[in-house]
Amino acid sequence: METKKIISLKYIFILALLVLFIGTLSNSVHATTKDFAYLEINLLNQDPAPAKQGEYLDLRWKVVKQGNDDMNDITFHLDAKYPFSFDKIDTPEKKLGTWAGYSDDEEYYILHYKLLVDENALEDTYELDLELSDSLGSKRIRTFDIDVGEKTEPKFVLGTLTSSPTKLLADTNENELQITLENIGDEDAEVVRMELDLPEGFSETYGYSSRANLGTVAESSNKVGTFYVDIDETVFEGEWEGSVKIFYKEENDDENEYKSVTLPLRIPVNGKPMFSIEQVSTIPETVTLGSDVELHLLIKNIGTEEAESVSIRVFKESSQPFEFDEKSDFIGKLKPGESGEAVIKFDVESKATAKKYLLDLEVRGIYNDEVLIENEVVSLTVQQGNTTNWTLFIVILVAVIVVLFMIYFHTTKRKKK
Repeated sequence: METKKIISLKYIFILALLVLFIGTLSNSVHATTKDFAYLEINLLNQDPAPAKQGEYLDLRWKVVKQGNDDMNDITFHLDAKYPFSFDKIDTPEKKLGTWAGYSDDEEYYILHYKLLVDENALEDTYELDLELSDSLGSKRIRTFDIDVGEKTEPKFVLGTLTSSPTKLLADTNENELQITLENIGDEDAEVVRMELDLPEGFSETYGYSSRANLGTVAESSNKVGTFYVDIDETVFEGEWEGSVKIFYKEENDDENEYKSVTLPLRIPVNGKPMFSIEQVSTIPETVTLGSDVELHLLIKNIGTEEAESVSIRVFKESSQPFEFDEKSDFIGKLKPGESGEAVIKFDVESKATAKKYLLDLEVRGIYNDEVLIENEVVSLTVQQGNTTNWTLFIVILVAVIVVLFMIYFHTTKRKKK
């Protein structure tokens, strides 16, 4: 019995020692756990959310310290990969320094970064790596997902091109072009200006007539720009490629920066009748002072379309020694490549100066109910003629008649005697 009591007390003692050891070990582990220091990092917010292309992005993390041990030389480094980057506003590395003791409810650190989002970034979720290091040489890398939204910006396309006259023709001035600019984007465009880059053979009618100010072009809307251009006579039928440069500012752009985009423009030019004086002749062949003249003009349609009611008209200068019986002549229809003749009749004053004269002519035709007018100039040389020779001939003839009369008179007189 005595022996059994001794054994029981022995077991009780050992059990007590074991409980005491476990308690001591537990307190030691708890103390060690409580003293070990580390940082909890949580992303608070991104502004804006989602991020916008071409704009700045603010990122804020809440940093809380756990554990009693001091942490020294705390450094954060943000690895900004595409489409994010740092510019002069912020830097990748931030030093926090030393942090002692637990964080309480009011003791925490806000880690702030400001990044620039690439203006061509696609809508997606991108990863950012945040690295934490301290004096113990330990490093932790946390990866955070950052959302980039669909790009909101004005986006332009050219709509209809209308003109006055309806059909654009070569060798015409003050042609009105109306070009519709459509904003198919999801943001308003402000202070919008259109500028034409005209192809060769086209020019603005007057200063700045190749520009148009449109003001604000709201998203999903359009406005019309009006321009005035001249088309040179060398421009042939077909589509001529130019371009429209569009200058604008994005809505709510803090930088107030002008942006631009260039869009292709095709200007259709229609074919038309065009006239050329192929041949000039006169009857008589040599025009002299005091003569009656027929001026024969061969007119050819060198254009690509048929002309109706073709006629020619001469304009007389007051200083020119011509008296016109008729100042115009009618030719009729001329198909492309076809020629027609016109005749202008006039008299040359006998007391005029013999020299070369320039006659101003106007060729008219009708195409698509529009009157086409071309101005031409022909030269006409007036010569002195044979006036002097005829005078001498008359003098000699009179002299001969006088001599013959005198001979006849003297012969008749002798016979009477």
